Amino acid sequence: MTLSSAELNLTDLFDVIVDAVIAFDEQQRILFFNKGAEAIFGYAAREVLGQPLDILLPERFVAIHRRHFDEFAASAVASRAMGERKPIYARHKEGREFPAEAAIAKLNRGDERLFVVIMRDITQRQQMESELRTRAQQIAVAAERSRLARDLHDAVTQTLFSVSVIADVLPRIWERNPEEGRRRLNELRQLSRGALAEMRTLLLELRPSALMEANLSDLLRQLAASINSRSGVEVDVQIEGEVELSPDVKISLYRIAQEALNNVAKHSNAAQAQITLSMRPSDGTSREQVRLVITDNGCGFDTTVSKPTHIGLDIMQERAAAIGARLTIRSAVGAGTTVQVETGG
Repeated sequence: MTLSSAELNLTDLFDVIVDAVIAFDEQQRILFFNKGAEAIFGYAAREVLGQPLDILLPERFVAIHRRHFDEFAASAVASRAMGERKPIYARHKEGREFPAEAAIAKLNRGDERLFVVIMRDITQRQQMESELRTRAQQIAVAAERSRLARDLHDAVTQTLFSVSVIADVLPRIWERNPEEGRRRLNELRQLSRGALAEMRTLLLELRPSALMEANLSDLLRQLAASINSRSGVEVDVQIEGEVELSPDVKISLYRIAQEALNNVAKHSNAAQAQITLSMRPSDGTSREQVRLVITDNGCGFDTTVSKPTHIGLDIMQERAAAIGARLTIRSAVGAGTTVQVETGG
């Protein structure tokens, strides 16, 4: 069974479509205005038929729309989505503007050309997307606060408890065995320095602006001291050269180092780790070159079978990709792990 265009009443079809369907001629005079358009724009069809399309547009977009329409009318393209360059906005009868998505098509009818726009009001969708973004940000903030609270409890609180215990018994130990007293005093000093380093790191997390103000060398040294306090892993820091890095590059490199060292502390059973930061300024033909390498002497892992999420590889990859850097991870069972990030070059 087939239907002719006369048997298939397109007017009736367009009137059950909830989107706005608007047809107009080359002079942009409105020729057709379906019920969906009436609902979206607030006009009855009789109010707009024969009127210029401009009445449906915010005044500040009229000139831009006419230019884009002339380009489309003169092109060989039969149809295209509108709003590819900038968001589309339309104007309700009451004067309020609303965001929309739309597509336009050319139709030949004898010697004249018609243009049809199908438009949808996306106000509600944008509001929902905004609410979802806000909710996602709130969840991320809550998760970060939970992590900071956990780190504060697991690292700083436990370290300070150890400091308190040693300080309480130190006088008695010193009286019985001065040599053991000196050893405990040195332990007390190391624990206190570690707690201070951990607190500084946590305060940086609470004040993101402080991360952008500090230089990367200082951030890495403080991170190394914090990891040492938390896990007992000795972390050596080597810095070569000095370059003023953009905030995005600096924060991404810091976060990659943080993720790598957290893996060392949690999974590697390493006794030692090393951070090497090499920086070379731009030579005029290319941007500055930065190489960050984190190595450890831990148990390592088989890179062919370990899932990326187990070692935070996906997070580090995203950080590196965001600044156009190359991330390489080398490891083998019993041979430690090397994480290398390179920018520039």
